[in-house]
Amino acid sequence: MFAWAQPIMDFIDAVVGRFGSIVHAVLPAGPVRSLIVDGIIAGVGTTLTFVPQIAVLFFFISLLEDTGYMARAAFIMDRLMGKVGLSGRAFIPLLSSFACAIPGIMATRTIDNRRDRITTIIIAPFMSCSARLPVYALLIGAFIPNVWVGFVTLPGIVLFSMYFLGIAAAIVVAALLKRTVLRGGRPLYVMELPPYRMPSWRSIVLTVRERSWLFVKNAGTVILAITVVLWFLASYPRGGADLKALETRHATAVAAGDQPGAKLLERRMAGLTLEQSFAGRVGRYLEPAIAPLGFDWRIGVGLVTSFAAREVMVSTLATVFNLGNAGQDMVPLRQSLREAIDPRTGRKAYSPLMAVSLMVFFVLACQCMSTVAVARRETNSWRWPIFMLVMMNVLAWLVSFAVYQGGRALGLGL
Repeated sequence: MFAWAQPIMDFIDAVVGRFGSIVHAVLPAGPVRSLIVDGIIAGVGTTLTFVPQIAVLFFFISLLEDTGYMARAAFIMDRLMGKVGLSGRAFIPLLSSFACAIPGIMATRTIDNRRDRITTIIIAPFMSCSARLPVYALLIGAFIPNVWVGFVTLPGIVLFSMYFLGIAAAIVVAALLKRTVLRGGRPLYVMELPPYRMPSWRSIVLTVRERSWLFVKNAGTVILAITVVLWFLASYPRGGADLKALETRHATAVAAGDQPGAKLLERRMAGLTLEQSFAGRVGRYLEPAIAPLGFDWRIGVGLVTSFAAREVMVSTLATVFNLGNAGQDMVPLRQSLREAIDPRTGRKAYSPLMAVSLMVFFVLACQCMSTVAVARRETNSWRWPIFMLVMMNVLAWLVSFAVYQGGRALGLGL
C-alpha cells in the first residue's frame, strides 16, 4: 500500500511545495505571508499529501464489504475471538475502526451483551485508523530506507508492524478486561451469511471517493482552523532583547545587500521566535515528560494538537518546521525532519529509532477527543471513556519508553 501510493504522494508534495514557493515570492514579507505560506499551505497542503494512501485503505475495505466476505470473516473469527472472551460480532466494529474508530464504536450497538460491547468500545481505538496513516507515512518516508527485505520492502514491513501492534494490544487488553472488571460468559453467535457476489466497481469507486472527500473536508475545516490557531501560537508573542538584536543585524545585512547573511539571520529569528512563542513554551513544559521517549519540544507541540485529530500532527509539524526555516523555499517536511539539528548537541535531532518510538506511541495512545466523546455517548457514562483515555496513554508511554531506551541500550539510537 505504501509503495503504491508513494508516486502520487510525491507528486502532491511537489505541487504543494511549488505553490508555497510561488506564493512566498509574490507576497511581501510580513505576518500575512507567514500565515498563508508557513501556516495554511504548509499545514493543510502537507496533510493532503496522504490522501492517496487513505484511498487505497478504503478501497480494500470496500472490496471486502461488497463481495460479501466481511460477514463470513466475522463468522470465521468467532472461534478466535472467543479465546479472549468476545464473539464474532465484535469483529466488524473492530474492522471498521481501521477506517475510523467513531463508526466502529457506533457499530457495537449490534452486540447484545453489555460487557462485550464495552470491551469492544475500549479496544476499538487500538485499531490503526486512517487518521494515523499520515503520521506513519511521514515518519516511514523520512527515516525508513526503501530497501527490499526478501520479497517485501522495509517500509512495508514497518507499516504492517504498526497495524499488527495495534491488533496485538487490543487482544491483550480485551483478554485482561474479560478476565477481570468485565468478566462474563462467552455469548453465542448466530448470523445469516449473505451470498458471495462479484463486487460492484462503481459502488467501490463511489465509496472510496466519498470517504476520501470526507478526509479532504476535514483537512479543509478542522485542520485549517487548528493550523491558523497554531500559526498564531507559534508566532507570538514576539519580542525580547535577543530577537531585537537579530532584527537590527538583519536590517543592516539587507541594507548592505548581504542576501546570504540576511537569510541566515531570518532563519535564526524564526527559530528564536518559535522557541519563545506560546506553542514553544507548551512544548518546553512537556519536554521533560517526553524526552525519555526520544521526543523534543517540537514533537510535544504536535502531540498536544493531535488530541483534536490525530492527522493534525502532520500539519502541526509542517507549520512548526516551516516557521523555523523562514527565508527559504518551502522544504518538504520529511526532509526537514531528517535534517533537523538539536542545538544543544549539534547532532541530528531525530533518528529512525525516534521515528519508531513515535509511531509506537501513536499506535497505542488515545489522541482523538471525538472518539472519547462518542464512547461517552455510547456507554452513557464518563467512567469507561476516562479509563480508556488514561489506560491507552499510559500504555503508549511505557511501550514507547521501552522501545526507545531499549534501542539506545542496543546502540540503535546513535
